[in-house]
Amino acid sequence: MIMTTDEARIQFKAELFALLKKWDAELSTEDHYQGYPECGEDVRMTVHIPAIYDGNGETIRPLTEIDLGRIVNSTWMP
Repeated sequence: MIMTTDEARIQFKAELFALLKKWDAELSTEDHYQGYPECGEDVRMTVHIPAIYDGNGETIRPLTEIDLGRIVNSTWMP
C-alpha cells in the first residue's frame, strides 16, 4: 500500500509525540537572528530531556539537550 503525504505526516507526528512522551522531552525552536530580517532566518531546534534523580538526590539520568541542527533561509540577495 502506498502512503499519502497526509498519512505520512500523521504517522510521523504520532511517532514523534510518542517518543517525546516516553522521554518526558520537549522541543524548542529559536531564531538566532530575530529582529534582523536582512540576515534571513537561522532557526535552531533543540530537544530538552529533564534530569531524573533517585530518592537520595543522586542523578539517574542527567539533564540532556540535543541539538537537532538548524535551518537557514537567507532572504538577502547580493
